[in-house]
Amino acid sequence: MSKFEMIIGYSAVKKELRQIADTLKNRDAFNKLGVSAPRGLLLYGEPGVGKSLMATAVIEASGRQAFVCRKDQPNGDFVKRIKDTFDQAVKYAPSIVLLDDMDKFANEDEYKRDAEEYVAIQSGIDEVKGGEVFVLATANSIWKFPDSLIRPGRFDKTIKFQYPKIEESIKITQHYLSNKR
Repeated sequence: MSKFEMIIGYSAVKKELRQIADTLKNRDAFNKLGVSAPRGLLLYGEPGVGKSLMATAVIEASGRQAFVCRKDQPNGDFVKRIKDTFDQAVKYAPSIVLLDDMDKFANEDEYKRDAEEYVAIQSGIDEVKGGEVFVLATANSIWKFPDSLIRPGRFDKTIKFQYPKIEESIKITQHYLSNKR
């Protein structure tokens, strides 16, 4: 059973993400048809709606090796980590760089849109353009990002996650309560 099959609800989003994963997995076949995957994918929305889960489902379905970058170091060390993550992805391409909770990468000043972390990400994305590294990011909010970071050409596809619909919420609740008294 794939990760997509384990996710309850979000059928339209899952369909779109499966298509993207398929273009990553079968790149040559799609290129012959004149179809290419987006260069980057940004998933954003409220905390807890399944963005990271969907990102891991895309990674699994694509069959590519992923290099995950989450903020877990002080700023100077973290900027180096961002660069190292992109370098590793290039070395092992075709691959995916997952920038998980990207809005947490530079949070010392909510209006600091030119934070060195975002500059490092933009640089990394620009360096892998045209190669076989797909950039996938998750964020709770995108309002802190510089427009130059989230524009097409860096993140060609952006998907906003909403809370589940009522029918989906009922199915999710039933699933988690199914083995409880």
